[in-house]
Amino acid sequence: MSAAEPTEQVVAQAIDWRVRLASGLAQVEELEACQRWRGLHPTHEQAWQRLAVFDGRLGAMPPPQASQALRYRDRRTVLKGLVLLLGGSAVVGSASLGLRGSPWLAGQRTAMGERRRLQLPDGGWLQMNSDTALDLAFNSQQRRVKLLAGEVMIQTGKQGAQRPFWVETPLGTLQALGTGFSVRLNDDNAFLAVEEGAVAVWPGTLQQPAAVIHAGEQVRFDRQGVFATQPLDRDALAWRDGYLVVRQWPLARLCVELGRYRSGVLRCDPAVADLQISGVFPLDEPDRVLAALGRSLPVRARYLTRWWVTLEPA
Repeated sequence: MSAAEPTEQVVAQAIDWRVRLASGLAQVEELEACQRWRGLHPTHEQAWQRLAVFDGRLGAMPPPQASQALRYRDRRTVLKGLVLLLGGSAVVGSASLGLRGSPWLAGQRTAMGERRRLQLPDGGWLQMNSDTALDLAFNSQQRRVKLLAGEVMIQTGKQGAQRPFWVETPLGTLQALGTGFSVRLNDDNAFLAVEEGAVAVWPGTLQQPAAVIHAGEQVRFDRQGVFATQPLDRDALAWRDGYLVVRQWPLARLCVELGRYRSGVLRCDPAVADLQISGVFPLDEPDRVLAALGRSLPVRARYLTRWWVTLEPA
């Protein structure tokens, strides 16, 4: 018997959640409610993941128009078409530009604002975040990912599990112990978050691991060693679904994070840098987020050019 496919009703609900969270006005509670809905049944998560192909099309128009377009009188026809499309597979090609230094030579690259999911030869997968560069080396002796820049989420596969799975970074090496985890390279350290299994951390050129990080934990490390282990903050993993979750952040911090997803310079005027902000923001459309900020804070985005933007007092 084949696996159940999402019904029209489930697809409609997934569309509603996608549109709501892409508005730039969603709150953290709405994201949490969406996550609960996704966990209610496997077909919910199936519809959610497959609809990711259409995110750019829904986000290309303002939320009210997007919702209206998905609710017009022939909506049933649209849903039937989507259900059929969701039953198949999709391959999305992407440009690879905007990387710095040696990452230009990487075998796999994402552009600024792009995310990409790759199937691994061992049956697992990895998802690349914005402005990420890496190389893959899978052979009969080992499974190796060389992360040169950016951020990646990895789910190791079971095929050839007897071969070690390594993630090499400029700051040290990680050994996956049957696991799901993410790694992000910052300017002077790396961030590791483990969802499943465990990951051994080998900082710098150490000949033995300095720590083993288990499911539900996160840690930062550099060439000298490993910092204190902390409980996993799942908000930091929301990028895989295309969202930035913010809980009482200063506006300056939000600007820094959004700057990872748009080309050019994004500045925050010191006069508004300490304003507090919370919400769920779509990463695929940072300029929509900048416009939405003015609805909840006394700020405005001033565009000197498309590539030079400053958040300043309204």
